Amino acid sequence: MVTTVIAHEPPLSDLLPDAERIRAQGEEVIATHFGGDPVGAMRKFLVMAGIDLPEPVFQQFFAQEPNPRDRADADFQYAHMYRPTTRWIPDFDVLRTRPVVVGIGTESAGQLCERTSEALAKELGVEPVRFPGDHTGFAGDPAAFAARLGDFL
Repeated sequence: MVTTVIAHEPPLSDLLPDAERIRAQGEEVIATHFGGDPVGAMRKFLVMAGIDLPEPVFQQFFAQEPNPRDRADADFQYAHMYRPTTRWIPDFDVLRTRPVVVGIGTESAGQLCERTSEALAKELGVEPVRFPGDHTGFAGDPAAFAARLGDFL
């Protein structure tokens, strides 16, 4: 039923040559979160991901006391979604039967998801394409992101 796959910065770290190191860092992030230090976990995650946030931005987004819903969401993400998302290996033969667009944010240079996206594109024999913004460019500038996405729909 899928006619085109658009994979924007898929975090497929098991495609990388240093996957074991990244797995170990991910386990440390999860352990830190469930050890009662969600702020420390986010700091470790951002370092692992190669994302550098100015301290005031980090404080505003991640160092505030989370409400119960946000805490439950983070717990669920770390307990049930983090590992399957980052460790999934796509079926490349199936993906090669459809057009695949591998998107990378223009502001994601040097970040882990740029590396994973480039690895996926290489495996599929396609050139990655740039989208506005970073990993969450769709949230930062939805109009520009949607316009770029429209190029492929």
